[in-house]
Amino acid sequence: MKTIIQKINVWSILVMAMTLSITVSCSTEESPEPPTENGGENNGGENSGGENNNNLEEINSTIASLTYSPDELLNVQDTGGAPSERILNNDNTTNTGPTQGQLFECRTQDYSLESNFEDVAILRPTNGVVFPGALVIGNEGMLDGAPDPLTLDRSPATLRLDLPGIGAQGTIVVDDPSSNSAVQTGIDNALEWWNANAYQEGYVNASNSTYQASTSYSSKQFSLDVGLNLEWATGSLASQFNYESNTEKRYAGLVFKQVFYTVTMDTPSSPGSVFDSSVTNAQVQNAIGSATPPAYVSSVSYGRIIMVRMETTNMSTSIDLDAVLEYAGGVSGVGTVNSTYDAILKTSNITVVTIGGNAEAASEAINLADIESGFGSLNSVITGENAVYSRDNPGVPIAYTIRYLKDNSLAKMGYTTDYRVENCQTFNYDHESVDVDNNSIFDVRYRFVYKNPGTNNTVIGSYNVVNNGQRSVKSPPNGAHDVEVEFQFQDAFVWRALGSPRSYNYISSQKCFEVTNNLILQIFLTPISCN
Repeated sequence: MKTIIQKINVWSILVMAMTLSITVSCSTEESPEPPTENGGENNGGENSGGENNNNLEEINSTIASLTYSPDELLNVQDTGGAPSERILNNDNTTNTGPTQGQLFECRTQDYSLESNFEDVAILRPTNGVVFPGALVIGNEGMLDGAPDPLTLDRSPATLRLDLPGIGAQGTIVVDDPSSNSAVQTGIDNALEWWNANAYQEGYVNASNSTYQASTSYSSKQFSLDVGLNLEWATGSLASQFNYESNTEKRYAGLVFKQVFYTVTMDTPSSPGSVFDSSVTNAQVQNAIGSATPPAYVSSVSYGRIIMVRMETTNMSTSIDLDAVLEYAGGVSGVGTVNSTYDAILKTSNITVVTIGGNAEAASEAINLADIESGFGSLNSVITGENAVYSRDNPGVPIAYTIRYLKDNSLAKMGYTTDYRVENCQTFNYDHESVDVDNNSIFDVRYRFVYKNPGTNNTVIGSYNVVNNGQRSVKSPPNGAHDVEVEFQFQDAFVWRALGSPRSYNYISSQKCFEVTNNLILQIFLTPISCN
């Protein structure tokens, strides 16, 4: 019996040891890795803190029950799916004159411009409100480029920075995404890793430049056409749009958006998952509503915006100023030399406006005499040494997109404006002809006496000789006024006046004359029908 008890004790000890070993091993395998803050591996876009919220189902239900129309809240326009639509409402041409040989023609066109924007340019200070992953109120407050913040405690969020070669270091987990400083610290850390590693290995940020050109007829029309809505601008930047074409000067602009990189927030797994587990449904209901739906900053692009503005006194409506600037910027796709465009550029005032991240504008006049002519003559000014991201040239926030928390749909903002295009030109009066049919035995001649266009200076024209049996058709120069026609006939070797000068001022219809003589050699100048 004693021997049996000892054997049982040995087996019990072995079983207990094996059980303890298995327990320790399982515990080691199942223990979670410590969380990564402000950088590291992607967590799949799931906000674990929010998903663990006991009120998550109620919060999701509250957000899902909101009834609002994003199109109505944000004034979205029916443009048939296009970014913008221009409608001609009125087209009227008026003519005055002639005055001193000149006609004045003005064509007035009234337009309505409707535009929708998904990408909002940052043209005013937005620090602390607009940054990657920030929660905002998705109502009409977004239309002026300064949305209201939604201030509720947040669960961790995952952001992605898209520089090439950055790998896992471009995935940024932010514990408190409601903090602009925390988000920016995570971005700075990721950028510094890229500068110290990927950049040194030869990676360069991909070129991502877009441009839009337009002639300015009104400040708002121009800003909408080039994608820099005036309603988003304040201070010195707003003043850069206060250039409108008139009957004496024309203005045009070419805007380049150079994106160095974009930071994007992972799509939330559910609307309520963005909130911290401590947030209650009552708090959410107090903060949002159908008139104030929740939204989030889905992405922010960093880089720079450059506007090249041209002022010219060339009023020719046959010349497209947009095309002139595209030619100078080297973006028109046609690399041939255009002497007409070069001539306009050489006589125009060019200003380059660089828009910084603090929504201020720095302008610099460009002396085109110092720049080589031809296609892409402004390319060096537009690109320069600051066109590529680096540690010393990190770029600034230049644009952002917003999505609604309810369904992750992209927020689109609509704007409208009316403007007038007035093109006035001066034309020299175009005279009809004087037709002289000489059916006499004499040689005759005639000339025009007139005043030059826009002056009272009298000009005596040269004679047009019409031999007997011949015919002549001539007109006074365009723009001539106070026109007279003097006729003479050759009597032997002497030219004598043939009747009194005919005064017309303007020859508005063809004048026909027949020269004849009778049997006693009397000569006659007779107006006849031109039919």
